[in-house]
Amino acid sequence: MRGTWIILLIMVIAGIGMYFWFNRKPKTANHDTIVFKNTPDSIIKKLKIYMADDPKEVMYIDSVWMHADSTPLKEVLNGVEQDTMSKQYSKATLFITYGNHSFYDLELTKPNPKIAYNISFEIEPMTDSDTLIIDGLITPQEGDAIHFASPMMDMYSKFVITYNHKLPQEPVDSTAIRGHDPNKTITILKN
Repeated sequence: MRGTWIILLIMVIAGIGMYFWFNRKPKTANHDTIVFKNTPDSIIKKLKIYMADDPKEVMYIDSVWMHADSTPLKEVLNGVEQDTMSKQYSKATLFITYGNHSFYDLELTKPNPKIAYNISFEIEPMTDSDTLIIDGLITPQEGDAIHFASPMMDMYSKFVITYNHKLPQEPVDSTAIRGHDPNKTITILKN
C-alpha cells in the first residue's frame, strides 16, 4: 500500500514539473534572422540585402544604394544563405538585390522592436523569362506569419525610389480631381 502512495506522489511531482517545463516562456532572440531556402547557390552568391530605417527616398546610382542625403545603406547580407541583423527597429525597408539585374524592396513595420522576426526567402527564375520570383515568409516570435510572393523589379543604372505615403501631405485643392496616389514612385534617371 505504501508503494502505491509513493508511485502516486512521484507521478504528481513529475506532472507538476512537466507542466511548468512546457509552460515556460521561450528565450527572446536578440536578432532577426534572414534565410534563403530552396534557392540555387548560383543565385545566392549574387544576392545582397541592404537595410534603410524608415526611408522616404532611396537612390541607386552606379551599383551603390544610398539615402537621399547620399549616405550608403547598411549591408546586412552579402552572398550567403543565412545571416542575422539587429531587431531594434520599428520601421525599416529591406532591399534584396540580385547583382545589378533586379531588386525587391520589403517594408517592415514592427509593433514592438523587442520581437524577433525570422524572414525566409525563396528566389527562383521564371521558366519563360529572366525575371526572378521572390517568395517570402515573415514569422514573428509572437503572432501570425505573413506570406508574400512577387516578381523582382528590373534595375537601371540610376534610379530613385520615393515612398509617397511617407512624404508630408500636400494641401487640399478643392478644384483638383484626384485618384489614388501610389505608395511609391520609381524615377529612372539613366537607363
